[in-house]
Amino acid sequence: MTPRPGTALRPTARGIVVLVLALLCWVFSDLTRVMPARYLAAGLLLALLIGAIGIAVSSIGLHARRQVIDDAAPVGSVARVQLELLGTPPLTVLPLGRGAVREHLPTALGGQGDLPLTRRMPHVLRVRHRGAHELGPYSLIVRDVFGLFHLRRTVEDGLRITGLPVITELAPGAERATGIAQAGPLSAVAAPGVGEIGPIARPYAAGDDIRRINWRASARTGQLMTREDEPSAGHSAVIVLDTTRRGEASPEVEDRLVSHAATVLESLGLNGWEVRILDASGDEITRTGRRRGIPGPSPLGSEADAVEQRASLMALADVDFDDDEVATIGVGIDHAAGHTALAIALGPDHGEPFAGLELDRFAGRSTHRTAIALAPVLADEETEQPRRARRIGPADGDDFGNAHEGHAEQLAAARQASLPTRSSLGAWTLVRGTTADTLDDLLTATDAADES
Repeated sequence: MTPRPGTALRPTARGIVVLVLALLCWVFSDLTRVMPARYLAAGLLLALLIGAIGIAVSSIGLHARRQVIDDAAPVGSVARVQLELLGTPPLTVLPLGRGAVREHLPTALGGQGDLPLTRRMPHVLRVRHRGAHELGPYSLIVRDVFGLFHLRRTVEDGLRITGLPVITELAPGAERATGIAQAGPLSAVAAPGVGEIGPIARPYAAGDDIRRINWRASARTGQLMTREDEPSAGHSAVIVLDTTRRGEASPEVEDRLVSHAATVLESLGLNGWEVRILDASGDEITRTGRRRGIPGPSPLGSEADAVEQRASLMALADVDFDDDEVATIGVGIDHAAGHTALAIALGPDHGEPFAGLELDRFAGRSTHRTAIALAPVLADEETEQPRRARRIGPADGDDFGNAHEGHAEQLAAARQASLPTRSSLGAWTLVRGTTADTLDDLLTATDAADES
């Protein structure tokens, strides 16, 4: 149970036993005139007094501050956290007791864990699931040298860490199979970046080449105008996430689908596409323009690309698979925008992939249409909180490496047992696989008829 913010001081079970034993010895010595019993009672009471003074002095100036260094990290990686004591509490100078910091973390960040109480306590938390995760409160726990009194000071700071989708690199063969990589000028020419110019008049900005000022437009508008490239038509793509609520949702499938969407988004941007990502109801999750930092040496364009990529990943991290199925049937609305040339749909495989979702209304006039359906391959792990807090170390536990290797071996075995297959779903190419399959395996899957 997570404690409430505030300070609580109480005797421990050992302290209660010592107090009761001291009283019994004192009463026994009064009744029997046995002086050693009185000496024992006095010693026990003295220990209680020393423990009480120690815990009282330890509580002076005992305040901490927690900072999140990495407020967002890809799923499976670590986020750095700094926790430090403010000032110089007496506990860090005098041997008044033993202390620890207990972080009441959610399961997505590893669950409850302890840190040895020192002045600076840098540590890392491994992000296990996508989405925004509140760190929860943390407690400063101190016991006196005899273990007779227990002080807990709980602080709630409202910090959070966001688990981002994982972006991988698509192989050239997978890009060609999906239509992402195209030969010709569209895939080779980068969109204009900040301070770059082209044939369309726009207001002058600092960094523009003065040789490309459009003097006619400047005279007509009364302000300096430069020329900017017109974006090419017919080079836009749409990614559809089937966020319909159907049966029991598997976090493993949802996280993998969103990561695949982020990977496709990254690959499309690198190949010069303008991309929109939509959910099952047609609402826009995020959109990106053609990359400004490619093919080359524009540092300003690269910075703009990084900002745009982070915004898209943050938007994808908040995607929920909870749209009503009724809202996706018979709506009759065309969600394709402009000259959409490529469409990719991603959704869970519950036996009938994309059932009730009219994919064609998202695709417009797309000539390349690929739908990917994933089924879970590993059973959901139990999220039961451990009875004892784990030890948080610089690498968030010494046993993670072995657990990670075991998980990778399970995925490799599942990948060998069931290969992805390719078939048709109307005008779409349907690829069915599992969460163990890589995106390259899915996009280059063979036809189901060929395997049989």
